[in-house]
Amino acid sequence: MLLPQVILEGVMVGGIYALAATGLTLVLGVMRVLNLAHGHFMMIAMYLTYFLYVFFGLDPFLSIPISMLFLFAVGMALQRTIVRPVIDAPVVNQMILMIGLLIFLENMAAFLWTHNYRALKGYEGVVLSFFGFRLVSTRLAAFAMAVIITVLLYILVMRTKWGRAVRACSTDPDAAMLMGINVPRIRLQAFGLGVALAGAAGSLITTTYYIFPSVGMHYIIVALVIVVLGGMGNIFGALAGGIILGLVEALTSFYVSSQLKLIGVFIVFILLLLFRPEGLFARKRG
Repeated sequence: MLLPQVILEGVMVGGIYALAATGLTLVLGVMRVLNLAHGHFMMIAMYLTYFLYVFFGLDPFLSIPISMLFLFAVGMALQRTIVRPVIDAPVVNQMILMIGLLIFLENMAAFLWTHNYRALKGYEGVVLSFFGFRLVSTRLAAFAMAVIITVLLYILVMRTKWGRAVRACSTDPDAAMLMGINVPRIRLQAFGLGVALAGAAGSLITTTYYIFPSVGMHYIIVALVIVVLGGMGNIFGALAGGIILGLVEALTSFYVSSQLKLIGVFIVFILLLLFRPEGLFARKRG
């Protein structure tokens, strides 16, 4: 039962990866801006969750709304001040800005909280056993919460007036503006929501992973691969891609080494770019 157990663990982690990737794909789809600092917003949420737990005893799952609201405000502030001016700039300019932002966030975290690894000491889940499998309750709860938030995001984007405006801005901003949609406002809200989703993913991953300033680099690499794997702008594609990548990581750790688990991620990324650059779940355009 060891291999099925590893696969199950990979699925659990993959759900959280998927949540992180949905925020990235939302911003990329609406604004055509690749938010390379996305993983570092997760890192900020991880520290916020950690300090709420240490100083106030707040359960990490209950800190999710706080993380999302805080990072939604941060995302909107950054979009207004530094992101909006480069929306129509060349991609290289956008990438330089985002790399500068992630470097700033990482160094700010190191300055404020040092490079020491932190974890939620004393926060342990109950081990559940069923059909020979063993699962920690916190991991199962984190996976369930990630799937729920992803489904709610899908409903918001596909079944609401705001979601129709988002999809219109994603497809053709100029036509959307002619139809009376306030494109700058939609972009502002979409960027804020994308960063807020990074906050939710950061709070969830805190229950199972160490916290340190450079942890965001791991998650931005994973999120980028998931966005390509699931197809640009495809929310359920991101969910499926996250689970697939979680499985790849878990199997690489099991058969190769936990220190080299990113090798499997890079192999998947290279194969995608070679044979299916549009993604496994990309929508076909008529």
